[in-house]
Amino acid sequence: MDSEEPEITCPTTPGLSTGGFKPGLDWSSVRAEPTHNWHVIGWLVCLVMIFITWVVTFIVVVKHLRNYYEPQIQRHKLRVLLFPPVYATLAWFAYLRFDYSTTIMFFAVVFEAFAVFNLFTTLQAYLKPFREEAGDLKEPIDTKIMFLFNCHLPSKWGMHYRIITDILVFQYPIWTLLDAIMSIFAELKGRYCEGVYSFKGAYVYLTIINFTSLSIILTALFTYLDVFHREWVRGKVKAHGMFWCVKGPIMVNFYFGEILLSILSTAGVIKGTDGTHGSIPWSVEAVKNGIYIIIICSVMMFDSFLMYRFFGPGDNIKNALDSGQTTQKMSPWRAFVDGYLAYIPEFIHSFLCCGFDSYKLMKKRRALRKKKKQQQEELNNNKPTDRLLYENTTYQMNELDHQRIPV
Repeated sequence: MDSEEPEITCPTTPGLSTGGFKPGLDWSSVRAEPTHNWHVIGWLVCLVMIFITWVVTFIVVVKHLRNYYEPQIQRHKLRVLLFPPVYATLAWFAYLRFDYSTTIMFFAVVFEAFAVFNLFTTLQAYLKPFREEAGDLKEPIDTKIMFLFNCHLPSKWGMHYRIITDILVFQYPIWTLLDAIMSIFAELKGRYCEGVYSFKGAYVYLTIINFTSLSIILTALFTYLDVFHREWVRGKVKAHGMFWCVKGPIMVNFYFGEILLSILSTAGVIKGTDGTHGSIPWSVEAVKNGIYIIIICSVMMFDSFLMYRFFGPGDNIKNALDSGQTTQKMSPWRAFVDGYLAYIPEFIHSFLCCGFDSYKLMKKRRALRKKKKQQQEELNNNKPTDRLLYENTTYQMNELDHQRIPV
């Protein structure tokens, strides 16, 4: 039976707790009337899926630690592998404690952000030998952005494209972290209003920005995969599979778990219960949250098997066998330290390097514009017969403008 619930307003009561709703665990009631205790059944089903996810992840992580031949690549794989089980586990706790779900999911969002970062760094590590092989080569390429808009790159190995891609990728994990912090702060002030599409609350604004940020990084990564398609084929890199292992769950959870379920609950399709027949009352938001967590756990369990295939150590072991370097590997403990304990310092270092490279690119562009402006002023003060010399100089400057500066 549907409950008659008051309309959710905004702002809400300040605080991290959303009202003290706590699903009960009356096992006798579950056995007697299972259809009236779906929250307990859903909670147990999610627990089983999380157990499977952890087992699959543990197996592939141990394989990496025992066959740690290429640390420059495998360290990033190890970090990505924790994304499905950790995210699903935190979501499961959010199912159990709906009243603190926003706070708990903050930590899940942190792992999601780092998974995206390490997906990109994994692809960069695979691409590094080809980048060193190219050296100062200027290789223009034509591609399409999101399969719709034509784009010409003067050099796919150049500093310009590399730094722009870094910025477009880094903005997503950075914004995701900021979004999680702002969500908790807004919740404390009673201004988050989750699931309420009212411009009085922060939820609608953060959802719009999240959608924009997600679209930007998808565009950047799709283009990145297309630009270096030849290198992925040459190196037998499963780049597209790796991409969908990380971005696939994020897209499903965002578009179906957040957007679609919010629309269905707002439209009245998802309803609450009044607690008849001995079961506890469930609000619309609690029902939506339960369905959302079940979707997350299902997606992450499936994703763990995909991770086993695309982020396993098979290609690293094969490379070691082909090169005869099977004796040159780290111990499992050293591999664990390299893969996990050095995580945060490396992320901060990469972020700072991206900022430094962006500043260096900005200085280069500013110097070139200043030099062109000076030449234009000199031309205006000179005789018309000097125009041929200026055109020749301008042509050389354009060539210099598109030339890659080695890092």
